[in-house]
Formats: sequence, C-alpha cells, structure tokens
Amino acid sequence: MSALVDRFADVLDEVGEGAVERERERRLPYAEVGLLREAGFTTVTLPTAYGGAGADHEDLFELLAEVARRDPNLAQLFRSHFSFVDRTLHAPPSARRDARLRLVADGAVHGNATFERGPATVGTFGTRLSRDADGLRLDGTKFYSTGTLFADLVSVAAQGDGGPVSVLVPTGAQGVRRVDDWRGFGQRTTGSGTTVLDGVRVDEDDVVEQDPGRPGHGGAFVQLVLLAALAGIGRAVVDDAVRYVRGRTRTYSHASGPTAQADPIVQEVVGELSARSFAADAALAAAVRVLARSSRALLAGDPDAAGRVADADVATARAQLVVLPAVLRAATDLFEVGGASAVDAGLALDRHWRNARTLASHNPARYKARALGDRLLTDAPVVSWWTSGEA
Repeated sequence: MSALVDRFADVLDEVGEGAVERERERRLPYAEVGLLREAGFTTVTLPTAYGGAGADHEDLFELLAEVARRDPNLAQLFRSHFSFVDRTLHAPPSARRDARLRLVADGAVHGNATFERGPATVGTFGTRLSRDADGLRLDGTKFYSTGTLFADLVSVAAQGDGGPVSVLVPTGAQGVRRVDDWRGFGQRTTGSGTTVLDGVRVDEDDVVEQDPGRPGHGGAFVQLVLLAALAGIGRAVVDDAVRYVRGRTRTYSHASGPTAQADPIVQEVVGELSARSFAADAALAAAVRVLARSSRALLAGDPDAAGRVADADVATARAQLVVLPAVLRAATDLFEVGGASAVDAGLALDRHWRNARTLASHNPARYKARALGDRLLTDAPVVSWWTSGEA
C-alpha cells in the first residue's frame, strides 16, 4: 500500500461502507464527496505550495483504484476534477493558472460539461458562446455531465466565433441547471445527466481557446481514470469472492470438496479472479508510468514532448485492451464460486459487471484495437482526443 493510500485508508473505508446500499437505492453520494473533500482528497495533486500533497501520477491513479475498490462511482465522478487540475498544472505560468489552482486549493470540486445529445456533428458543439449588448453569454445543453451534480465549477466545451472554446462556469451561476436524469444500468450514482446553460454570463478571463498545436496528454489521462475505476472493480470482485466463499456453509452433493473453501474448483475460480485483477493492475500501472514520462517532458519543454504524449496514447489504448476483458470476465466468473444465493439482490454482486460494462462503453475498445493495428502496420498516429457527434 502506498503512503498516500495509507493516509486516506480510514476515509476510504468510511465512504465504502454504504456502497451497496447506495447501489440498491440509487442514493447519490453527496455526503461521501463531502467526506473526501474534507479529508483533502480533492487537493492531493496540487503542489504543496498550494496546500496539496504534491502527489504524482502513480500515486493518484493507485489512490483512484482504491477509491473504486470501495465504490467505482466515486472514482469516476472525480475524473474531470483531476483532469482539470492536471491540465492547469501543465498550462504556462499565468495569473489565470494560479487563480484556478487556488480555487481547487480552497475546496472547489470541478465537474464536466463536454458532450451533447444533439444535432452537432463530430468535432463541433451545439452549445454556443456568443456576444450581445451585455457581454458574453453561454447557451446550450450537455449530457454525460459526470460529477457535475456534486461540483462547484464546470468547464463547458462550446463553439465560439473562432472555433471551439472551454468556458469555466460556477455551477451555482444564474442560468445553470443540473438535472439528475442519468439512466444507465451501471455507474448509476455518478450524476452523469443533463446540464442546461441558459444565457449564462461569462467573464472574458474564463474563456480558453483550444490550441490544437499544443501537445497535451489529456486524452490519455481521462481514459486512465476510467481504467483505474475498472481496476478497482477487479479488486472488489476478488474481495467479494473471498468474503462470500468464506461465509458459505452450504455445498453440493457433487462438489469436489467437503466445504466451499476446501473445494479445489472454487479455489481455482478465486485464483483466476485474482490473476485477472493482477493483469488489470499491471496494465494500468504500466500505462501510468508512460503518462508520467509525458508529463515530465511537457513540464520541461522537451522538444519531443509530442512524441512522449503519443507514447502515452498508445500505452493507454493497449492498457484498455487488457483491463476491459480482464475485469469484465472476472465480474462474470465471480458467480462461479456459489450457487443461486450469489444472485441475491441484497448482495448486489451484479453491480460489478454492470459498472464495468458501463465504464467499458465510454470509448469502444474495438476502435482502439484497430487504431493500434493501424499504427503498427502503416505508422498512423493513435488519435489523442476522442469525441462524438452526429455522423
């Protein structure tokens, strides 16, 4: 266990205590987000000069996996928060950069308002930043707003006069409405619903134009947060399998051992679950190490920083093709350790597969496999940032 995970062990166990009940009741984790914020979780990657822990990428993603081990919804809903901190830390020094880091240092949680369910084509947004007699205003509707129900700030991807922009907006601003209408069968308490922006007034300094020529590993970073959540699910599958088998007193007339614990077939299943979790952990850790190298290159102004970012994109795509099948298979084979009692709704063991399947659906792995093959065969680059829209 890393020193950072050890520091948060008590609060992690506390927020994990009600995870099954939250799953059954679909109770949104406002209180748990508050506990993590109060414990300093939201500031772990801030430099110590800002009151943070100065955690590096390896520590952060291990901590996220341990959060997900308790509740993968909590790990995912902080994805945009830690991505916001990461890209701010990698931005050129400026008064705006310092002000944004101070917002996080003061306790602000950041959410997401990027994707839409509208007529905008791939690469564009229906959400508009426009100017009227009173200044800048923001109008549009976002979906998949993961974490925004719990957030104080949100970066809104919008179409400006000169192209795509990112606008930092307080979630309590007039004209912002957050709707709890996420109906996915998994990751049910991430708050990934609708955010409506109706004439929201915007300060000029809160608008950042996208610079496609500036290298950044943001695409790899957000995908690795999902993989950390999946790795945590893999660990939880092993935890639940061991807990279930140890507490099982019934067996079968045709079983291979006198008890479930002593049954070699059950032991084999548990061993395989452990190995799949290990594979997921190893793939995540390997990709995070490459991400850390890209971070060092970006911060140092390395002339080959774009190459290091490309390496992170490749490593993340490869990790996805290991982590997803390993965890999905483990979440299915978990039920081989017991009989019909394992499907009792009170145990909610099905949550592991539903949550893993939902996370796995964010960026289809088939496209990542094809992209890797294309790179190996034709030297085509792996796309750094994936988006969606009407064809």
